[in-house]
Amino acid sequence: MELGTHRLPLALALAVAVAMGVLAMAPLARAEPLPEPTERLMGLARVWGTAKVFHPYLAYKDIDWDAALVAAIPKVEAATSVAEYRAAVQAMLAIIGDPITHVVEDAAAAPEAAALEAAPIAPVDWLSTPAPGIVEVKITGFCVGGFDYVGARAKGAQVVAAAAKAKVLIVDMRAAAGQQSQALYGARQFLDALPAIDEWPLYRSVEHHGFRTQEGRTSGGYYSTFATLGALPPKPGAKPGVSHVVFVVDRNSGVPDAALALQAAGRATLVSDGALDEGNSLATGNVELPGKVIAQVRLAEALWGPLAADVVVAKNRDLEVKALAIARSRVAAPGRPRPRKIVALPPLRARDDLDYAEAPYPSRERRMLAGIRMWAVLEMFWPYRYLADDWEDALREALPKLAAAGDRVAYLHALRRMAVRAGDGHIKIWSAAPDPGEQLRGATAIETRLVEGKLVVVRVIEPAEAQAQGISIGDVVETIEGKPAAVALADARAELSGSTEEARDQRAASRVLGEAAGSSVRLSVRRADGSLHEVSLARTAANWTAMNAPSALPHWNKLAGDVGYVDLRELMVPEVDPMFEALKGTRAIVFDMRGYPNGTAWSIAPRVNTRKAKHGAQFFQPLVTYGHEPSENSTRFLQRLPELPKGATIYRGKIVVLIDDRAISQAEHTCLFLAEAAGATFVGSPTHGANGDITTLRLPGGLRMWFTGQEVRHVDGSQLQRVGIKPDVVVRPTIAGVRAGKDEVLERALVWLAAHP
Repeated sequence: MELGTHRLPLALALAVAVAMGVLAMAPLARAEPLPEPTERLMGLARVWGTAKVFHPYLAYKDIDWDAALVAAIPKVEAATSVAEYRAAVQAMLAIIGDPITHVVEDAAAAPEAAALEAAPIAPVDWLSTPAPGIVEVKITGFCVGGFDYVGARAKGAQVVAAAAKAKVLIVDMRAAAGQQSQALYGARQFLDALPAIDEWPLYRSVEHHGFRTQEGRTSGGYYSTFATLGALPPKPGAKPGVSHVVFVVDRNSGVPDAALALQAAGRATLVSDGALDEGNSLATGNVELPGKVIAQVRLAEALWGPLAADVVVAKNRDLEVKALAIARSRVAAPGRPRPRKIVALPPLRARDDLDYAEAPYPSRERRMLAGIRMWAVLEMFWPYRYLADDWEDALREALPKLAAAGDRVAYLHALRRMAVRAGDGHIKIWSAAPDPGEQLRGATAIETRLVEGKLVVVRVIEPAEAQAQGISIGDVVETIEGKPAAVALADARAELSGSTEEARDQRAASRVLGEAAGSSVRLSVRRADGSLHEVSLARTAANWTAMNAPSALPHWNKLAGDVGYVDLRELMVPEVDPMFEALKGTRAIVFDMRGYPNGTAWSIAPRVNTRKAKHGAQFFQPLVTYGHEPSENSTRFLQRLPELPKGATIYRGKIVVLIDDRAISQAEHTCLFLAEAAGATFVGSPTHGANGDITTLRLPGGLRMWFTGQEVRHVDGSQLQRVGIKPDVVVRPTIAGVRAGKDEVLERALVWLAAHP
C-alpha cells in the first residue's frame, strides 16, 4: 500500500523521478543562451512524442496533434530567444486544452518560485506535539540535506510511534521547489499512522502492449488500452491511533492519495492557501528541453473527484494556525464524509496515424514530422532500443536533410538513411500506394552475393540473356555504371537496414543491381579466365517475379550416406507429414534454412522433439509506460513448443541446419525450435539477427515502415537480435566453389555427419 500520487505501474520510479504539476517548477537561468535550431527541434520532438504516447486526451479526443507539431516547427526554428522558444512549445501544448500540460513557468518570470527556492521552508521541529492529542509533521524534515531514503523510513517510524498516542495528525505537505516528489515519498513512510482507508481514489493512464500495428495484422498481438490505477485493497487503521488528519498544502504541494481517500471518508481535512487543481494530485512527467526549458505533460486522469480543499485560507493568513485550530476541533468531534463524484470518461479510441497519401511529396514540415514520428515510435516502442546508442543522433542528423529534400526520392532517401541507424533488419520503408509515375521493381538476369568479399554472380535468372551477354555463375562484378563495385555497394548499403554488418552487406549485394523495371545497368565482369567483359543488362518485372518464384525442384529428397535433405525455403505445411514419412528411415536430416520458411516450424518441431523440450523461445513484449524503456518494462513469457499430434512418431535421427544471413525472423525462430527440440547442429554462417513479430507504422507521403515489435531470445535468455544463430560449423562459399557449381555449405554438413555417425 502506498501513499502518494504516483500509482502502479508508475509507482515509485515516477514518484521519485517525475515531478508533478506545478511542483516541477525549478528555477531557470535568467540569461540562458538560445540553442541551435536543430537542438530546439530535438526538444520539440521529445515533448511531442511524450504527449502523443502518454497523454490520455490524445487517446480519445479529436485533437490534431500532427498539425500542432507542423505549426510549431517554423516557430521553433524562427525563435530568436529562449522566451520565444518557450512560447512556441507552449502554443503547441495548448492545442491539447489541458491546463496541467504546459511549459513550466520560468523562474525569472516567477519571483515567488525563485524566492521559494532561495529560502526553503526551515525544517525546524519537523515532528512536534503542538497541543494535547495532536501530532504535527512537517514533511520538509524528510528532505533536509539531500534526500536519504533509509533515513526517511526511520523518520516514518518515528511518526508512527508518536501518532499512536494522538487523536489528530497534522501533515504539512509544503516543500521547497524541486522537493515535492521527495515529500510524497516521505509521506508514504508513515502510512501506518493514518486512519483506516476503505476505498482509494482511482485513476487511469494509457498503457501500450507493444506498438499496435497500423497496417493489416501481426502475430504480435500488440494493443493499447487505459489501465486503471489505484485500485488498492482497504488499509486498516492503527489501533490505538489517529482518527483524523489535517493536510496542509499550497498550490505547489502534492496531495497524497491517502489524503483524498480520507477526505472522502470524512477522516481528513485539506487546508490550502488557494484553489487546488488536478496538478496537485495527478501524475505528470517533465520533459527537459534545451535552453533549460521544461515541459510538463499529464500522464493520468482522475476517475473520481473533483479535487478541492475543505478550507481555503487567505494568503495573508497563517496556514499552520488554521490547521491547528481545525485539529483541535477534530479532537472533540469527527469530520463528515465529503461527497465525491465518480467520473465517467470515454474509452480509448484506436486510430492509425494519418499518412497524408494525397501528397506523395509532403510539405517541408510534414517531412520533418515523418522523421519525428519515426524517432518517437522507435524511442518508445522498439524493444531493442537499448542496442541503438545513437538513435537520438539519427534524428538530429535527419531533420535538416528531411527539411532540404527537394523531391520524393530525396525524402525517401533521408528517411531510409535515418532508419538504418536503428540497426534492425526488419526495418523497411515503402509506399503503400505508389504514385502512377512510379515504376514496378525490376531485376536483371543474374543474382549476386558477396563471396570472399567480392560481388559474384551466384544464380542465373534468365539464361537466354545471360548467355547472350556472356555471363556465367561465378563471374565477379568489378564495376556498376562505371563505379567500382565496392562504391556502388556502399551507396546501396547506406539505405538498407540490417542487424549485423554481414547481413547488411549481403542485403546490399543482392539488391545493388535492382532498380525500376524498364531500365538497364552497365557492368564490367571478370570471368574465370581473368578477362574483363563489358555488359548491359535489362531490368524487368518478369525477372523480379522469377527471382522470387517458388522452386520447381522437389522440396525434399534422399542424399548419399542415408541422409535426408529438406528445403525449408520451399516446404509447405501440408508437406510436413509426407516429408517425414519419406525420410523416416534416414539416419539424419539436413534442413536448408538459407532463406525464409513457410510456417512449417510449428509442425516440424514436435516431430523431432527427442529432447522433450517444453519451450522454443523466450519473448519480451514491450509494456510501454512513462519513465521506462521497453526493455525495462516488458511482459516476459516462454513460448511453448507444440504437442506431438496423435498418431505421429518422433524422428530420432540427427538434425543439421544450413544457415546464413538470409535466414531472418521466422527462419531464425525455426532455428530456435530445432535447437531446443532436437539439439540441432548449425552449419554455415550466422543468421541475420532480427526476430520478433514485426509491426507497422504509417508515415507522411503514403508510406509504411516495418520494425521489430517484440524481443525474442533463446530459451536460456541469450541474445539473438544483432547476433543471429551462430553456426557450430563455420563455412562460407568460395568463388572457386561457386564456379564449380558446388554447395560448399551442404558439402561441409555431410562431411560433419560422416564424422558423427
